[in-house]
Amino acid sequence: MLEASDAAPTISVIVPTYGRAQSLRRLLETLATQTLGVYEIVIADGGGDAETRAVAEDPLWRARGLVIRLLAVSPPNAVRQRRSAIEASRGALLLLLDDDVALEKDCVEELAQALASRADSVGVMANMSNDGWPPPTRVWRFVLRRLLGFREGEWQGRVIGPLLRYGFSPAPADIAEIEWIGGAAAMIRRSAYVAAGGFSDFFLHRCTMSEDVDLSLKLRRFGALYFAPRARMAHFHAPGGRVSARIAAEDDIFNRYMILRRTLGRSRAHALSLIVAYAILESLGSTLRLLGAAGPLSCEILRGRAKGLARIVAGWAER
Repeated sequence: MLEASDAAPTISVIVPTYGRAQSLRRLLETLATQTLGVYEIVIADGGGDAETRAVAEDPLWRARGLVIRLLAVSPPNAVRQRRSAIEASRGALLLLLDDDVALEKDCVEELAQALASRADSVGVMANMSNDGWPPPTRVWRFVLRRLLGFREGEWQGRVIGPLLRYGFSPAPADIAEIEWIGGAAAMIRRSAYVAAGGFSDFFLHRCTMSEDVDLSLKLRRFGALYFAPRARMAHFHAPGGRVSARIAAEDDIFNRYMILRRTLGRSRAHALSLIVAYAILESLGSTLRLLGAAGPLSCEILRGRAKGLARIVAGWAER
């Protein structure tokens, strides 16, 4: 078992939050019971509500060994909140968490051990105990196998084409290399984060979709990323504080394009072709649901994707 000591890298927990005080409390409860303690928890609050402040400043946490720092970040933006919290933190390791996850008691220890066990590692991702990795849809499975030439399962752990990202199903028994780590459940080396330039600043809306893929692509220039199956946490996808389906869909399209253009250096034509293909293939399922119970939601998603594409075509992304 790892023990916190002067020789062990210190761990700063980075948590952006927005209007989910009860989820935040549940997360802090699980951090207070870890077999490996953390140096500090930096909470970047984008909502500024009294309930969140009361949870973060509850004297119970210090009595249980947690050192919590609360930052106000306005206007709310998930990337800006994470960047602000990281700038204010001091640990050699950064544990990136969403405010609606709950860690099993040895999760931090397992992540730290996985990171230390691979000399080339710059980051590791935890396993979600209640949330299986979604496989490719029927449309994407056809594209991956018939058009891109992947054999069954070869896409696991990969980032492909228009930033399709896949986990492992089933999860491997031991630590495995992966091409991306999720911002809800990852531990990274601060030195690699700084060398990579941190989170990019080109994301469209405050939900900043795909920011974890962008950071992963940048981190991999300095080392390898790994999946640690024995580091487990639950992700509850709390509904509070979320943007509408239309805004999320617009954000998704625009951000993918920006990552292809600026982070990966693809040409405008290449990036646009990938994004158009992505939007069409992703929208096939939404179109089929328009006449069903999910019709209104599917319509909002289609509108969001269309607006994201319009921004790109109009050259808004090149400014």
